[in-house]
Amino acid sequence: MSGRRGIPVFIGYVVLLAWLDWIIHRSVVFVIVVGGGLVAAAVLRYRIAERLQPLLDRLKEIPVPVRRLLISLTPLVYFLLRGQGTSGAGFAVTAAGALVASAVVFLGPKMDATLAAFFATRDRLLARWLRVLLAPVFGILVAFLVVHGSLADLPALFGGTTESPQSPMDESGRFFLATLLAGTGTVLLLREGGEKTR
Repeated sequence: MSGRRGIPVFIGYVVLLAWLDWIIHRSVVFVIVVGGGLVAAAVLRYRIAERLQPLLDRLKEIPVPVRRLLISLTPLVYFLLRGQGTSGAGFAVTAAGALVASAVVFLGPKMDATLAAFFATRDRLLARWLRVLLAPVFGILVAFLVVHGSLADLPALFGGTTESPQSPMDESGRFFLATLLAGTGTVLLLREGGEKTR
């Protein structure tokens, strides 16, 4: 999804990220400064692109797969620096996310060929707008199920109570697995089979 139709989707994901960060850190400054900055960047993307054109031209010299990987890894900086929460699993989440991103970037064409029938069936059953909405929901549900062992803590995301108010400590393996599953599920929901590699 691109252009004007992609802006509401991007803003929606920013709002979701800001909400999750608020649940973990309760930082108004982060929500306003970072969230507002990302939304402004989406709205003013053309003006920003004009000012950064020299840098963008130099980036075009980087091989396409490497460039795509760098772009896809950029959001993971958040989880490495900010996503530690009470679990200390920021590195595990970042590593798993990088693994999924690398697989998509470098094995994407082979994956498209192998999963062509799946993508066709998925597209018949689920409209793209619905898949875009389902992707973050799926990720959150998988994370809670794998990390906590149940969905009992899910109400905590909406101001409810939970019997385990802190994320499990020293459970980086669970976070790694949860990120792998959530990332893979998101790719299966959003990947458009046959995407061009260059």
